[in-house]
Amino acid sequence: MALPFAFETNNALDILRVVVAVVILGYSCVTDWKIRRAPNKLWYIMGGIALLFDLYAFWLNDFDLMFVLWLAAGVLFIYALVYIIFRVGGFGGADAKALIAIALMFPLYPVIELAGVTFPVANAVMSPIFALSVLGNAVVLTVVVPLFMLVYNLLTAPFGEVIGNPIGAFTGYKAPIDRLKGKHLRLMHYYEETDGRVEKRMSFKGPEIDDETLGELAKWRGEGKIGDRVWVTPKLPFLIPITLGFLAGIFYGDILMIIVSTLLGR
Repeated sequence: MALPFAFETNNALDILRVVVAVVILGYSCVTDWKIRRAPNKLWYIMGGIALLFDLYAFWLNDFDLMFVLWLAAGVLFIYALVYIIFRVGGFGGADAKALIAIALMFPLYPVIELAGVTFPVANAVMSPIFALSVLGNAVVLTVVVPLFMLVYNLLTAPFGEVIGNPIGAFTGYKAPIDRLKGKHLRLMHYYEETDGRVEKRMSFKGPEIDDETLGELAKWRGEGKIGDRVWVTPKLPFLIPITLGFLAGIFYGDILMIIVSTLLGR
């Protein structure tokens, strides 16, 4: 989507923006994976650096107020969008702050040149708001995760168990009971002992794995009432798809816009 106006850009500045964003997003993924938290100061740092870059870009564009209006419009749009998604439970506060920081860092969709190659390589169709492209890419990449889950289960679990648990085959995997402690996982089933038998029922949001649950599972396993492995669902931090969506947006393009454009035959 072409803008009705053009702004001056600086390749070196855009590369710096990308480097700063990759470092901060990468670090946030590590902390979110380990402790399911990303420090708030990361987004303040990223937003502060972004404002410095934006001031330079404002000067580069001869203090064109349209640049400020475009930046403000993009940030406000992303803020409103992620606030709505956050309020309905679509993702966490860190995810929302990351996208707002990206909107501040990239007022325009960055087009950079490295070693004679222009990125993104698929730049015919792009959203005018880069943070929106990142969110779209993240959603597309998240949709792909169940396919990887299915392939993993077909390679590691008995075929009969995969067929017998079609939903679970796309949303989780089997893990040894001894290796569940301290992991960010949920059980895929509720387990209950009735008349000396352990019955399980499927749940889209299974129980947390705490010490009590682990104790019960270990007891039932020792009594031969359940197997050594149980189906679990990983709690994947959305910051990881956001970061992958960011990298995809920088180097490949706006995946969701490309899909929509292809479906519409444009």
